[in-house]
Amino acid sequence: MASKPYPPHENAIPLILDGEPIASYQVERPAPQWSHDDCVNYESARELIALLMAYRSEWISRERLRPRPDLALIASWIAERSAYAGELRGLDVGDRDNIARIRRDYGAEARRLAALER
Repeated sequence: MASKPYPPHENAIPLILDGEPIASYQVERPAPQWSHDDCVNYESARELIALLMAYRSEWISRERLRPRPDLALIASWIAERSAYAGELRGLDVGDRDNIARIRRDYGAEARRLAALER
């Protein structure tokens, strides 16, 4: 029984087996929804969130090592770190406005924290 070819899709590419194109099958490849710059911005936003989470983890660790740790302070840093983790999980490469906000606001915070360490 011969198979009926599917109608071609505007972004279709031919399926090639053993170097020969198979005309009756097409593989659909959707057009990308983001650019290279979007991907770079997304990755930098992820790195900024991870960095701010790392700062919180470091602060929590240092506070726990004190003879009388401030448990309220530790709890607030844990909550902040959890909020960052949730934001990281929900981050979408196509959400340009949110990524721009993260890069702007969290980038400023990361620079401020790095300057304090000098």
